[in-house]
Amino acid sequence: MPASSESALFRTVLPPDAPEALRHLVAAAEEVGAERVVAEAAALGERLAEGRFFVACVGQFKRGKSTVINALIGDSILPTGIVPVTSVVTVVRHGAGRSARVRLAGRAWQEIDPETLAAYVAEERNPQNRKGVEGVEVFVPSHLLATRMCLVDTPGVGSVFAASTRTTREFVPHIDAGLVVLGADPPLSGDELALVEVVAEQTDRLIFVLNKADRLSAGERSEARAFAERILRDRLRRPIERIFEVSATEALAGRPTQDWKALEAELDGLARESGTDLVRSAGERGIARLVERLLTVIDEHLDALRRPLDESKRRLVALRQAVLDAERALADLAPLFAAEEQRLARALTDERETFVARTVPGAARQLEEALAAADGLAKRELRHRAMEEARRIAHRLVEEWLGEVEPRAEKLYRRATGRFVELASEFLARLRGSGELVFSRLPASVPPETRFRAKRQFYFTDLPVVASSNPATWLLGLLSPRRIARAAAHRHAGEYLERLLTSNSARVSNDLIDRVAESRRRLEAGLTSLLREVAASAEHALAQARERHAAGTQAVRAELDRLRALRDRTQALTP
Repeated sequence: MPASSESALFRTVLPPDAPEALRHLVAAAEEVGAERVVAEAAALGERLAEGRFFVACVGQFKRGKSTVINALIGDSILPTGIVPVTSVVTVVRHGAGRSARVRLAGRAWQEIDPETLAAYVAEERNPQNRKGVEGVEVFVPSHLLATRMCLVDTPGVGSVFAASTRTTREFVPHIDAGLVVLGADPPLSGDELALVEVVAEQTDRLIFVLNKADRLSAGERSEARAFAERILRDRLRRPIERIFEVSATEALAGRPTQDWKALEAELDGLARESGTDLVRSAGERGIARLVERLLTVIDEHLDALRRPLDESKRRLVALRQAVLDAERALADLAPLFAAEEQRLARALTDERETFVARTVPGAARQLEEALAAADGLAKRELRHRAMEEARRIAHRLVEEWLGEVEPRAEKLYRRATGRFVELASEFLARLRGSGELVFSRLPASVPPETRFRAKRQFYFTDLPVVASSNPATWLLGLLSPRRIARAAAHRHAGEYLERLLTSNSARVSNDLIDRVAESRRRLEAGLTSLLREVAASAEHALAQARERHAAGTQAVRAELDRLRALRDRTQALTP
């Protein structure tokens, strides 16, 4: 089969000193038209030729991963913010000056102004990666990166954007060492721990960092560190030598404190002592991964050729029909889902009203008790303390209620998706049992939904406009007798407290309702996309088989012999 123009392009850019196994892999992939394998092999070859290894910064969203990288390279080049920012994997490399480039789907690399990075990598500017960004590389003249280390900024796991978590997990096979950024609130989330376990299966070179240490007391840092060490040690089944306590913000401002210098020394030592080994291991893993993918492609072509063409056509028609049946069945279930969602919405509305009615009186008493100890404060300070206490009490109570109501909402979601999961599993079992090779990649069943697919989007809001007072009220408070000023401060704080509880509990309820709808949509879309992908793969293999059958029996035999020999050669490339 002649290589496409794109494949020929990749063949010419493979570095001259690329590993021999990689050269044979590219040649085999070009023979069978596996252009994505060729593209990834070319990227791997370039990486190995340059001796680059990837230290990926991973962790939950809002841990400050981008800020940590900025501080390590001494340049605030990566976008940061108070909301989940990074949506695309970004590789930071050494360069003579500041520059950046981006590769969009189906296009070559193009240079961009580093100041415009947010347009490509920030969730707000490129939601769900709608621009189709496949790669972003940033170049800076950093001493640390001159060792050929590449720091990789990954989207945070566990954010409201499920695609971000998926993007990070898809990059895991390319990770040579992990820089795991932890926090104190919570010290280690479930999503975060699951990711660390996956990364630990990939590499034993893990460096743990407790960021934002400047915001914590010594006791809080000690407690968070001890908790993380214990959980990580138990789950990874190996000792955790050290968790570096750092403040990337302070380091970026030129005030490195706590363990920042020790962290820099640790990374520098990793590059000097293990860089060569990491690159070699990356090559072996990458080739093994690409060999497995290529073997799957070759097997699909062999299977399509071995069967009579009419049978392959019937199977493809059946496959297309299965996809249509799945989509139709999902559409039929839509009214049932809608009814379940309405039932859940009513239940959450009732729960919220009960929460507000039950909580407001007790919260008011807590506020009075807290303010009783502040009577000695000046009038201005008393008003500020009253508002701050109201905010603190409301925040705690709403978060506690969220912790109670979320599991119940997820239980209702599991019940609502039960029928869908059952139906989808039947489809998968029927397809896998057909004997069609292409179906072997399908999962045996759809596991029951255990939690929402859409992550929490709720953030407690302080309602600052309500909390603040206008100049007239402020002046009146200063001139009023202390008794009147105290009563006014208590009254305003009480009203603020009730507004906070009412508003934020409504936002919790609405967020849970939205998460049910979005989780259901993603569940449906995931299965449909999987079936369509398998159908497209089978259709491609059939098109190639049709060409050979049209050329005659001898051509089919020759193609089978070629593919078998190609498979044997590919199999022998496994490191």
